[in-house]
Amino acid sequence: MLAGLGVASGVALVFAAMITNGSIAGSAREVVQAVAGPASLQLRARDTGGLDQDLVKRVKHIPGVSQDAPLLEQTATITGPYGRRLTINVAGTNLSFGLLNGLAHTLPIATFTPGAIALSKTAAKELSASTSTPNVSLELGGRMFHLKVAAVLGQEAAGALSQARMAIMPLERLQRFASLQRRLTRILIKTRPGREPSVRAALLRLAAGRLAVTPANADVALLDQALKPSDQASGFFAAISALLGFLFAFNAMLLTVPERRQAIAELRLIGTKRLAIVQIVAFQALCLGIAAALVGLLAGYGLALGVFHQSSGYLAEAFTLGTNTIVGVQPLLFSLIGGVLATFLASAVPLLDMRRGRAMDAVYFEDGSPGNTLSGHMQTRLGAGAIALLLLASVLFALRPTLALVASGVLALATVFAVPLAFAAILRAGTLLSAHYQRLTTLQVALTSLKSATLRSLALAATGAVAIFGGIALGGSRDDLLRGIDGFAHSYASDAQLWVANPEDNQATVTFSPGHYPQQIVGLPGVGAVQSFQGGFLELGNRRVWVIARPPGANTSVLRSQTIGGSWTETVRRLGEGGWIAVSQQIAEQHHVKVGQFLSLPTPSGEAHLRLAATTTNLAWSPGVIFIGTADYKRLWMTSAPTALGVQLRPGTSVPGTRAAIASILNRGGSGLEATSATTREMRIDQLTSDGLGRLGEISTLLVIAAILAMTAALVSSILQRRTAFAGLRLAGVRAPRLRRILMIEATLMLGAGSFAGVVAGIYGQAIIDGYLKHVTGFPVASLGASGRPLEILAIVIVVVLLLAAVPGWSASRVSPTLALDE
Repeated sequence: MLAGLGVASGVALVFAAMITNGSIAGSAREVVQAVAGPASLQLRARDTGGLDQDLVKRVKHIPGVSQDAPLLEQTATITGPYGRRLTINVAGTNLSFGLLNGLAHTLPIATFTPGAIALSKTAAKELSASTSTPNVSLELGGRMFHLKVAAVLGQEAAGALSQARMAIMPLERLQRFASLQRRLTRILIKTRPGREPSVRAALLRLAAGRLAVTPANADVALLDQALKPSDQASGFFAAISALLGFLFAFNAMLLTVPERRQAIAELRLIGTKRLAIVQIVAFQALCLGIAAALVGLLAGYGLALGVFHQSSGYLAEAFTLGTNTIVGVQPLLFSLIGGVLATFLASAVPLLDMRRGRAMDAVYFEDGSPGNTLSGHMQTRLGAGAIALLLLASVLFALRPTLALVASGVLALATVFAVPLAFAAILRAGTLLSAHYQRLTTLQVALTSLKSATLRSLALAATGAVAIFGGIALGGSRDDLLRGIDGFAHSYASDAQLWVANPEDNQATVTFSPGHYPQQIVGLPGVGAVQSFQGGFLELGNRRVWVIARPPGANTSVLRSQTIGGSWTETVRRLGEGGWIAVSQQIAEQHHVKVGQFLSLPTPSGEAHLRLAATTTNLAWSPGVIFIGTADYKRLWMTSAPTALGVQLRPGTSVPGTRAAIASILNRGGSGLEATSATTREMRIDQLTSDGLGRLGEISTLLVIAAILAMTAALVSSILQRRTAFAGLRLAGVRAPRLRRILMIEATLMLGAGSFAGVVAGIYGQAIIDGYLKHVTGFPVASLGASGRPLEILAIVIVVVLLLAAVPGWSASRVSPTLALDE
């Protein structure tokens, strides 16, 4: 049962990590395919200003085009009838979209009712809205509109679109709401068989370098790239989970190894053939592995729906995401086969006695408990293996930082091998201490007992060491990443003391009409200046990068803290002059561009060649960022519409009071904008990124729990199997209190071996993962400094394990002396 529980635990952790990884991209892929339908190409605008609707007629006349559908997409905020607010993707289209995708037969005709909006089932549920509830409020482009919910689109009406946070409304009405009359964001195109290359060529000529011609499902590849760092981190966790699950199973099987080795010896002595014994062991392993793996799959699915469910809200402004949990065939088979294989490997230990040249009854002539000892020679070999693996991990990371996660996996294996060596070192230190202070007789008795440490106890301590390693490495790296993001959020928000923008638009990528608000705000007492900020998303190769355009001098704080290569002071000056940009380091490396060289950007006005002033972190947006001067942005994007207003206050001016005054101005004008302080904006960014990284925190917590359970199992099993030895001590006159002290010392020393190895390796693993996040993915990671987390984990694990084992220890210390006579 313990072995089955170990296999089930490992399978559950691996399966949950794999399906959680695949669900964000998988559900988004379903949404993209539902939108694209049979379309294979799309003509797409490079900014939110869109493309001319008259291009639809020209597309229709391209030879080889069989169908097309116009689409306008806008990021908006909807407030439900009970005050719940949701950032959502609103799509405006007409019946041609339904005909192209085969949805015209199922979409309710009410979807295209004037003055109304249709919500997906997921959006309606989160907003607590329905066709019978009062109106919802749509905040778009700096204005607010009150709309009736015309329909709720479920699976039967919209397919996979029902699982996305989106809404549909008539094209002309959305164009009017967004002040984008006769503008579209893309045109979906279905080609006739064999005509796609010629249609693509014609579309490229039509685009004239100002529009993008891409596959209709291009968003899938862009999202995969955005999720890559998170998927790699979770893949590392899946590898650690697989190792942990195998160790659970292996160690649980070790509980039965002494008896099974003796049984195999007896079978061989009576003439049973090797093949028959192998068949017996294999059949047992197969039954146990399948049963345990099936339980693990069910538990893993539950974890994926609950504990491991990852928030993807930080991607909502750039991608239309689904909410389905996708269970693929590959994670299912990998987890199932891995669980069965782990059981086979764990069950194969007793078969080592059947190797040629070994006496059939050799198990009875070993020191200590038959079949359950680890020789000093083997401890030395494992220690040498640990050192070799440590060197290998260091070399892998030094030569190729992209292999940091592989290096961390090697380091986890080195942790396992290092436990016997750490245990021997602790025993040596205890022996020297007891020799110096001979009155410590209790310590001497405990050391004598521990010197005959069983293979089972060492292996279970190794399981705890791996779990502690994972908890410290992943948890510590997550803490460093959050501290780095907090520093970015503070510098990003502090470039203005108050901000006016669309609700929940933390990245300032959604445009709005400023109207007379800047003039009214600058007239308030204490307001020094109001500056216009711009930004958006741009598809650069396989990345959907975040473009940040700020007026001269307004990038000072964020560039000071986030610049990696180049001078931030020179960068601020050059961005103000124009013709220069600063980009994330991984973008510069991908395009092989260095500071001072030119980088081509596919802007709405055509290809623009701008010189690189500096490289930066990715500001927690994994595809990367581009800083550009406001003058260049207005010229290349052909718009002066702001995405945020930054309000500078004079010294001594009350921030809350001025924010309330600005909010009053916005409300009087019926605006859908909101005014927030720099502190509030910073907190929102921190919260959003914390939610996105929540799974790593849960992972590290679960690994610490696994360490506690593994070490508790080791300690309790050791105590229960030594009841006869304790009875002998009681028969010799040792009283129960002293026996409990002996047990406490033994437990502390044994726990210290696994915990110490796990802590040391975990700190090193944290440094490796930090380096990967900083140098490969480009995240703003705080430097690895003095942290009390490893000591906290060490103290928590040891204290909790000792408390959990206290009851069995108390019971064993009161064992009847007659048990020794019975034996």
